Amino acid sequence: MGELPYTVFSLGDVMLHQIHTDKGKFFVMSEVSHNLFHENATVFAKELRAGRYSKLNSLSPEVMHTASVLGMPPEPGAQGTTLLSADTVETLLIDRRQAEMVQPFRLALLKLASQESARLMAAGEYELALPVALDAVKQGQALFKPAPALQLFPLYLLAAQANLGLKRAKQCEDFLGLASWLALKEPEATNNVMRSQLSRLFGQLYALQGKHEEALQAFAEDVYYCAQEYGPEDVRTSLGYYNLSKVFQSRGQMAKSLAFNDMVMHIWSSAMNTLVLNEEPKTHAKHTDMPIGRSQLLEVVAMLQDICVLRKQALGPAELSVGDTHFTSAMVLLHVGETLRAREQLDAANNVFRDSDEERSRLMQAAIDILQRIENGEPDMYQE
Repeated sequence: MGELPYTVFSLGDVMLHQIHTDKGKFFVMSEVSHNLFHENATVFAKELRAGRYSKLNSLSPEVMHTASVLGMPPEPGAQGTTLLSADTVETLLIDRRQAEMVQPFRLALLKLASQESARLMAAGEYELALPVALDAVKQGQALFKPAPALQLFPLYLLAAQANLGLKRAKQCEDFLGLASWLALKEPEATNNVMRSQLSRLFGQLYALQGKHEEALQAFAEDVYYCAQEYGPEDVRTSLGYYNLSKVFQSRGQMAKSLAFNDMVMHIWSSAMNTLVLNEEPKTHAKHTDMPIGRSQLLEVVAMLQDICVLRKQALGPAELSVGDTHFTSAMVLLHVGETLRAREQLDAANNVFRDSDEERSRLMQAAIDILQRIENGEPDMYQE
């Protein structure tokens, strides 16, 4: 019997769970009665029937098993599990004169929808992410009415990104236009990170449309705002340089493309050699820890591998900078615990370097030593 996926739902000091069933996402009545309303499940069930509230009785063994695993109290004398939609829980809060809980409840639902949409897009599941993002926009517009509020800005960006992932340029542009209007409406409340995100999405949209000049302008603005917020040599700024390199590559301007890729490599080699090998940084950025998460770091590996392919094509497979991209990829993979892939990248780097110079040989040996220690069961040694 399988356990169904679920979402942990926090409402102040109250914790609930939304179980993901084949009919949608639902709260379990016994948990709602106990944790949210502090009532006996049997009495609460009678009141639900009397009030004609919408509910679903599930006989699914998976639903019952999941509820049991999560420690939800059983429903005495009941067959199956009674499930409540978010709309029903909200109605109950209003009817039971707990209207002060309605706004936090809606905000929590909105947060979960936003997180799910972002998670699906990170996994490349844009078809699944789009309806979730659009639902988040709908929830936000209802929550922050009557006047459009800056809180809608990240929701519009989510919807724009989901449409962009499906190459729906017109819909993407519409949502970016809404986000831009909010930013213009409240310039003092719009920070550099928000401006960077907006510029980056505009750049990606223009690149999709083949509008290279506009894309270069938008990505340059992205770099500017990131540099203002984090510094020009921070890893979070590097994506802007990479996006600029891709536009120049599309235009056949390989020298400029390679130059921006060099900047990306400079940033990431310094950051990872500092974090993994405990080397002195070669940039002004302070990389005492990594400001982005695992999924983004795996995207960084894909970016570095793309740079590697371009360098091979433009400079030849024996070019030392090709080995550098393999080596830095290995450092990122070591950092996220992907030791098998890290070993492959180190081998590829070693095949290019072949004792080319003392510094590269020293770094290579240090990386191999760390990898061997990890493989021997000391996974955190390089972070000491």
